[in-house]
Amino acid sequence: MTDVSKQILEKAHGVLKLNPDEQRRFLGTFEERVLGYADLETANDDKFQKGYVSILVSLKKETEPLFVKISPQVVFEKQVYYLKQAKDADCQATIVSEDHNSSPFGLIIHSDAPVQINEKDLKKAFPDLWQEKENKAPTSIWKKWFG
Repeated sequence: MTDVSKQILEKAHGVLKLNPDEQRRFLGTFEERVLGYADLETANDDKFQKGYVSILVSLKKETEPLFVKISPQVVFEKQVYYLKQAKDADCQATIVSEDHNSSPFGLIIHSDAPVQINEKDLKKAFPDLWQEKENKAPTSIWKKWFG
């Protein structure tokens, strides 16, 4: 039989957590498991939303299984989009509770084991998503000849 007072204390204070500050910062996971993160501004950006599926596909090649955690501070429509696309890509996705409002991140993609990634900031890891594509209008033959 277990010590009743120990059980009461555990129920009152919750289970002991390792690095609770790190877990609050990274939406409930450890930094060593994070493959990529996007801050709130980036997670709410339309360019990031357009490239989100390609990011998931690229990271899925490196590590399986993938987990996606979405902050409740991300715009609701984008939360639903990220959740749906992650499910379609066979990744487990959740919108974390309000307990993680102190986190600066809007989206965390992580694994269930420690990983070694050089660049975890998704904006820096996938810079081609933020580059403006030049839409050069075709110049007419008359402008080429006569300036």
